[in-house]
This record gives sequence, structure tokens and C-alpha cells, in this order.
Amino acid sequence: MKKIVSMRSLAVRVGFSMLALATLAGCNPAEKSSVSAQGASSVAAVQATAAVEVSLVDKQATAETRSLFAFMQAQRKHSIMFGHQHDTTQGLTITTTDGTQSDTFNAVGDFAAVYGWDTLSIVSPKLEGDVVEQVKKAYARGGIITISSHFDNPITDKQKGEWPVGTSWDKTPAVVASLPDGEFNAVYNGYLDELAEWAHNLKDENGVLIPVIFRILHENTGSWFWWGEEQSTPEQYKKLYQYTVAYLRDTKGVHNFLYAYSPNNFWDVTEANYEERYPGDAWVDVLGFDTYGPVENNADWFKNVVDNAALVARMAEARGKIPVISEIGIRAPDIEAGKYDNQWYRKLISALKADPDARNISFLLTWRNAPEGVPGPDGKNVPHYWVPANREENIQNGTLEDFLEFYRDDFTAFNRDISNVYSIETTAK
Repeated sequence: MKKIVSMRSLAVRVGFSMLALATLAGCNPAEKSSVSAQGASSVAAVQATAAVEVSLVDKQATAETRSLFAFMQAQRKHSIMFGHQHDTTQGLTITTTDGTQSDTFNAVGDFAAVYGWDTLSIVSPKLEGDVVEQVKKAYARGGIITISSHFDNPITDKQKGEWPVGTSWDKTPAVVASLPDGEFNAVYNGYLDELAEWAHNLKDENGVLIPVIFRILHENTGSWFWWGEEQSTPEQYKKLYQYTVAYLRDTKGVHNFLYAYSPNNFWDVTEANYEERYPGDAWVDVLGFDTYGPVENNADWFKNVVDNAALVARMAEARGKIPVISEIGIRAPDIEAGKYDNQWYRKLISALKADPDARNISFLLTWRNAPEGVPGPDGKNVPHYWVPANREENIQNGTLEDFLEFYRDDFTAFNRDISNVYSIETTAK
């Protein structure tokens, strides 16, 4: 049975009434368990973490940012937090994108613990819509914020043409051109300037800066982005990652970021392969990887997920970092084809829990539930979704029940399962 915070305390934090929460969840709060033995020990362990010394990329990080790091270091020994991209701003069952609803909540009665958004909501023209107010509401619930980076291609940014011209997916090599003395360094700096301004103004109702896990130029071991493996050498990529951190931290004075590195999963799972493009311990707080697998015959892929999770967990333990699965899910073409695995979430958590290293990751994050989707084989719209929604299709095919079982697992943590995230006393090493 899961540990949860009382509905009354949640209502106070979020500003909802208990009745509104129960209605939105579609379940009776009394159906939820109280505090399990494992859950209670997990909370106690995290809350006992006080006056801890943390070593971050940013030695001037805010107290709340240091606390977030300390919280995840303690929490990851007791649970794996669930994360969802655009948890409250995109969905198949929500009636508003103001940050008060989510497909996750409508499915299980709780929000994701980790809320993912992207620079596509920060850097103009903000194609995914401004999310400042939604971020603030997630933070007010005690949730954790992570931002990925889909920066436009600095070289082709203003060029006109069919997609993907000018976007992150424009594979015109642009890493060298973005570095200092590069022809398009000013364009890249412009992206970072907008991000820095956003970070400086991201404050709660008391004027306190909200911490963010910033995931820089992800999936760099693939070649579908302008910063990818075929678009840059390892040293060129490392320089751009390091430059990005230094520019935000030192030039722009951003001190509410933790910095995450996330290549793709490796099939030859070795520390040497992970380190090939790794920018170095001085530049990274969070070690992650992104992975998408087939819906059918996926036993080998699940094993690979565990192997990669175990690798980043061991590396993080040795280096004083936080290990995560920064993106995970069924690959998009399978979803678009209407395929599903109604054991997927149970397979995932069971496999991770069974490995003594892999179980130590802090969180895993699934991608967005996109109502616009793509045209299916019959020409009708097929929505992208990585969280089974509370709708007839997912009820009938068993994927909603699968997600509910994942939620009920004592080792998964959702928003109400975490507390004291930003108030741990720390000192900077």
C-alpha cells in the first residue's frame, strides 16, 4: 500500500477543495491507503537529511536548489519518482491547461512528482506556449521541475522552408558555429539570454527562485539534432555543453539550476561509452539517459533499460551525482500504429526494483500526452500518449489498469508521496 499525504494538506497546498480533488480524480479519497511501513521509512530518511554538504556545479546555487539535490540523493534510496512531460499543460482528458489538471491525476488521483517542460515554452516564439504559471503551481504542490532543450538551429534559425528547417531537428551541423568565435555564437547566446531571463523571473509567491533541473542538448549520441554525433566531435560537443553552463551560471548569474546530461541508451553498456561525450564532473549534477523501445518482443529492451540505469546509478554514486532515466517510453511509431503493451509499466518497475543498482535512480520521465497527435492509417487523428489516460480506449485495452498498478507500487513516488523537497538544510562544498 502506498504512503500518501492527507487530502486535506494537499487541498491547502494547491488551493483546491477536497471535493474538487475527489471529483477530478474520479475516485473516493478513502480508497487510498494511509502510510505504509516502507513509505514511512522513506519519508523519515529524507526528512532526517539536514545540514548536509552538497557539491554542485554551481557553488552559488540557491538554498532551495541545494535542498533539491540533497532531497534526491536521499530519496533515490527509497523510491523512484514518476515524471511526465507537460503533465498539466497537454493531455487527452483535461479541460484546461492552466496547471490544475492532468491526465496523470485523472488516471490515478495524483500528479506526477516530476514535471517536464522544454525551452520551446521559454525561447521565442514559445511554440509550446508559456508555462510560467503552470510551473509555479507544480512547485507550490512540492513538485520537481525539469526543462529539456530543443534550441533552434542557430545557422538556419531565420531561414524559411519546410520542417525541420531552422528547428532542433535541422541536422545542419552548428556546434562549432555556436561556440565563442563561431559565426553564430550571438544567435546561440540569444537563446541562453532568454532562458536566463526566464530563470531570474521564475519565483514563487514569496519571491523565492524556483529550482530547475536543466537538461542540456540531450540525445547527443544520436544524429537527429544539430548537436548530434554526426554533427560534432566529442570534444566539440563537450565544449558547447560546458560553454552553456558557464554562460548561464557565470555570465548571466543563474543560480537556480541543476545541470543534467542525457545521451541515448547504449547497447554496449560501458562507462567508457558513456564518458565519450560526457562534459566532466565539474559540469554535471544529474546523470541520465533517454530510451524508447518496441511495444512487442521487448524483453531485450527492458534488460537494456536496467543495464543503463544500473550504469548511471553506479557512476552517480561514485561521483556524488544524481542518476535518472531522463526520458523513457514506447517508441512513437508503435504508438501511432495503435499498438500497446498492457504490462509495460509493471514490467518497467519490476525490472528496475529487481536490480540492486538500477533501483537507485531518482526518477524516470515519460513524454507528453499530445492531443493533436498524427494522422493514423485511416486518416483519422491518432494522439500521442505515454501516460494511459482515464478514457474508454485505455480501460478496454488494460493499459489504464497497468498504470494504476505502477502507481500503487510502494516503490513509485508521485507528487503527494514527496515532501520536504526544498527545505533541507545544506551547505555548499
